Amino acid sequence: MKTKQIPILALVGLLALPAGLSACASAAPPAARVVTEADGGPVGLARGQTLEVRLGSNAGTGYAWRLDREASPLVLSGGSSQDVAASPGLPGGRLTTVYTYQGAGRGRAELAFTFKRPWEPDKPDDRKVVFKVRVR
Repeated sequence: MKTKQIPILALVGLLALPAGLSACASAAPPAARVVTEADGGPVGLARGQTLEVRLGSNAGTGYAWRLDREASPLVLSGGSSQDVAASPGLPGGRLTTVYTYQGAGRGRAELAFTFKRPWEPDKPDDRKVVFKVRVR
């Protein structure tokens, strides 16, 4: 009698497996993690979660954010950026540069940025921000 119960239990387990997998697949990804210059330092991120780095500037000054250290695509994928004007149509107004990444795999990565005029040489007192990202 015990030998007949094992195949039945195995069949029940195999039938329940797709239901359990579909429940995992339908879970919504975590909300995007948004960080600014003030948040420099450690940043926790889940695999599949979006990371938005929002760095503000003033378009008329010539200063802009430069990405100095890009993360490994095995940890953070994407790496796109776009400038978003606070007041479209206002030349030289406030501007936010948004860098967007997605947690691709477990690991650690650093994103380093410098705020400077592109034609000027690097100086030790340049404004910098570093995000130490950990994808779990």
